[in-house]
Amino acid sequence: MIIIATLCFTVVPRAYADFDNADTQKAYFELGYESVYDSLKRSNRYFNHEIKLPVQIPPIPFTHLFGRLNKQENRNNSTLEIEYINRNGSPYGITIFPVKSKVQLSELDSRAQFFTLKDGSKAGYISKPPHIMINHFYFVKNDWQYLFRIHSDVSNVITPELLVDIADSIK
Repeated sequence: MIIIATLCFTVVPRAYADFDNADTQKAYFELGYESVYDSLKRSNRYFNHEIKLPVQIPPIPFTHLFGRLNKQENRNNSTLEIEYINRNGSPYGITIFPVKSKVQLSELDSRAQFFTLKDGSKAGYISKPPHIMINHFYFVKNDWQYLFRIHSDVSNVITPELLVDIADSIK
């Protein structure tokens, strides 16, 4: 239950039809977000282990890309969050956990549909958990647990098969 709460209730400001770049940026910066480059660099130093991001992204127009290192008392429970934003909000995001984290994404396996990545590892996909509008795609690569969050409004574009390709683009 802690996993679902952690993964699904991340506080993310929404952008609406009266979208304003300055207001969106200010809201994210106030929540501790920064450029992905800066947050990735900070995370690599913090964890003393390189985090690789996917080269491929979903075919959705994004207006903003933010990152944030979430430090926890136990370093293994800290995360790197990447948020891909467009005029309709945050349809796609990535959270990256150390493999040693107390949050073990494999606990979600009982509700997942499974896919095989090119390296032979498995990835799980959970479509619309009860009362939640976010689908989840998770896997382990390079000693990191990756969780992709996909808003159900774009799940017809960001399919599990596309998510496999995106996961495979992490080298």
